[in-house]
Amino acid sequence: SENPQNFLREVERYIHLNRISDEATKVIIFSTFISAGSQADIWWNNLTATETASWATVKTAFQGQWPAIVVAAKSTLEYQKELLALRLKEEDVGERITVAGVSTWSHLHYHGRLQKLVQDAGVANAPVFIHQVREALPRVLRDLTSPAPPDWTTFFDEIRNANIDTIQDKARRDKERREAEKAQNLRIAKLESKQADPVEVLRLQMQRTTIGQTNAQPAAHTNATTRPINNVNTTRNAVPNPSNNTTTRRQIRYVTASQNNTQRLRSQPPTQEERDLMRARINELLHHPDTTDGHAAYETQIRQWETQWGRGARCTEQSPYPLTPGTAQICSGECFRCGAHGHIGPECQMPVDDQLPKNESIWRGLSSRILGTFNRTT
Repeated sequence: SENPQNFLREVERYIHLNRISDEATKVIIFSTFISAGSQADIWWNNLTATETASWATVKTAFQGQWPAIVVAAKSTLEYQKELLALRLKEEDVGERITVAGVSTWSHLHYHGRLQKLVQDAGVANAPVFIHQVREALPRVLRDLTSPAPPDWTTFFDEIRNANIDTIQDKARRDKERREAEKAQNLRIAKLESKQADPVEVLRLQMQRTTIGQTNAQPAAHTNATTRPINNVNTTRNAVPNPSNNTTTRRQIRYVTASQNNTQRLRSQPPTQEERDLMRARINELLHHPDTTDGHAAYETQIRQWETQWGRGARCTEQSPYPLTPGTAQICSGECFRCGAHGHIGPECQMPVDDQLPKNESIWRGLSSRILGTFNRTT
């Protein structure tokens, strides 16, 4: 399996280091490097006197028998693909790693690899792919770079000069957030697996907005009973209990969306592909302002949604639901019941009849569960 050219170079290195100039001596030294009984030994013993007359003729005969292996060099396009595929894992940000026996920071090692790939891809002097590479950075590092670096040199400098204390602090906070969201997703998945009431599922989803804060006390629902959904046309009502003052819940009727008979249960945190798909679906529908034209456009969106998915269908991850004009941005830590900031669902004082459409509440909850509160401003 040895590369024959490496064998030849080893002989030449020995000749050079020992300053051997005599041709006959070079030939003899070459023969001593050949393993006895090997294919090379058989080849050597069958050479003619002309082929072993000098070091030059020996090398010619050797290269004729074992020609140099042609290297399949990577193309510029392949290097560009590697450049776009290069990733720094979120969990590695702010960590020390060992490279070739040397301790370094993970983002500095990434910086070196990125710089080499940019050079190999032939784009070092052109401001191309910078946006794609920046978007693929972990959020902690991306937040420490300019939104639109003018060139690669500026982008490289921003990564290399990022303050390690700031990186580690942001990485710690980001890790805590991911762990809290993971635990919350598992709780939601357990509830979904039991086919719970959507309002109860949303109550858990709303708690995502309080990550890092003291857990809010759930609203009192002493009479709430979780009932399995027997069929898609079932009408569910909260029946008043004469023993207390619990108000009857307004009637909720759902049928399965036409193109999504079964919503996949989520027992694991969302993948990057799922997050990308959800972000794209959020962008499908324009969130209109609280104006006359905005409300007219919103009503059109509702009619289009019902035409596509069916009147009374339940919103799913595949069927983005229009947002009420003038309400808070989606995934901004808003209340899923009224679309305002400053509180979460269980604390919402909005009368039931004035709350958001149930499908909008579900859509906001699904989006927040998968994407977190990326639109939060404070």
